[in-house]
Amino acid sequence: MSEISAKHISDVIGLLNDNADYAVLRNFEGLPDNNKSRDIDIIITRKSYVALKSELLKLIDSSGWKIITYLHSDRLITYVCGFSCGEHIELVQWDFFFNTSVWGILLMDASEFVQHRQFNGFLYYMEVEYQFLDKYLYNRAVGSQFPDKYAWMREKASQNLVVKQKIKAVFRVKSIEECDNIDSHILVMRAVAANYLQRPLDSIGNVLLFLWTFIRNYICSNTGFSIGFTGPDGSGKTTVIDLMIENFGEVFRKAHVYFHFRPMLFGNLGEVAHSAGIKKEVDRSYEKPHRGAKTGMLSSLLRLAYYSVDYLLGYFLRVKPVTRITRLAIFDRYYTDIICDSRRSRIHLPVRFLYWWGRCIIPSLDYNILLTARTETILRRKKELSKEGIEAIKKNIDFLADKPGFYKVINEESPQKAITEILNIVYKNQHQKNIKRIR
Repeated sequence: MSEISAKHISDVIGLLNDNADYAVLRNFEGLPDNNKSRDIDIIITRKSYVALKSELLKLIDSSGWKIITYLHSDRLITYVCGFSCGEHIELVQWDFFFNTSVWGILLMDASEFVQHRQFNGFLYYMEVEYQFLDKYLYNRAVGSQFPDKYAWMREKASQNLVVKQKIKAVFRVKSIEECDNIDSHILVMRAVAANYLQRPLDSIGNVLLFLWTFIRNYICSNTGFSIGFTGPDGSGKTTVIDLMIENFGEVFRKAHVYFHFRPMLFGNLGEVAHSAGIKKEVDRSYEKPHRGAKTGMLSSLLRLAYYSVDYLLGYFLRVKPVTRITRLAIFDRYYTDIICDSRRSRIHLPVRFLYWWGRCIIPSLDYNILLTARTETILRRKKELSKEGIEAIKKNIDFLADKPGFYKVINEESPQKAITEILNIVYKNQHQKNIKRIR
């Protein structure tokens, strides 16, 4: 981790030290110089977070960092912060937890944690027994296994009196061993009963808050984002995509979903026609994307209709569930490719018609990257392509380049230079969008 990230972490922790009832839940030992985890988990009282939110945003904004993704649920706030300077890219994820809960059912509140916090000279942190309780209560309630990487934590905390008392209060069990062997649904019902007996009005409010934030985030907000890459073969899409994921680091390396051309809710059109007996043979020479003969208007319209249904339904069934949370959806080619390269999709219709059809019918990605290079460069990379074909695709790219949501990027020199330009586009726009949402 660089000095830039270390300073960012120091600044945020310093702000928390001065203004908040908080504690770092786990993996705090190396901070700020060494962040062992993909994210930094903070337990904080809701009151403290509300009080310092404005100062936190001001700190991030003034230091040159950008808020790449932002998630606001009933139990946590997530900021994924990015820094870009030249070809230097940094990412730090902050998770601010208000409690340990599932589906609005409170298991342990932040106030219970922070009253037992410790200070190591740099930050406030939680002792092992409270780190364990946060993980164990949640995992048992949702029915998942306690992570193996935290086995040491379980071993240290399992016989702790505080742990035993809390598990008994929430799940009505005498020991961890007993809790391990009870179905999670039973444990949740016991937790519900404990909530309503102790604080009935608060319990109803917590469940309503969970339902409200869940519905709001699903319908109205993309906490993650989507990005598609279009360009002629030889423009370097595969290299750029791989390098982009590498530059995003641990935050998105395991938190992205990859699509090719469309959501693929439905199968390849040729295969579907073959299965239906309409087509006798299917050309599977996929290494030759421009192999097909030119289609007429009717055939093109039928293809467009078929793919449009896939884009429309597939977006809400496969893409939206990804971007609803802090995850990245990547498309190697998207509907944009139909506009730019009609020979590949065999949809030979006017470019302007295809563009406006996409505006009206096809769900838009957050970022449509139009990757290109000089014709001579592309020919050198892909000798099997024709100059005329490349020029035709580049002409369509130029048509889209000044349209909203489209960004033309020249991949002529090193791929890292193209990546830097793409990430600067994403960082800037995501920050502007998220700042408005947060405020």
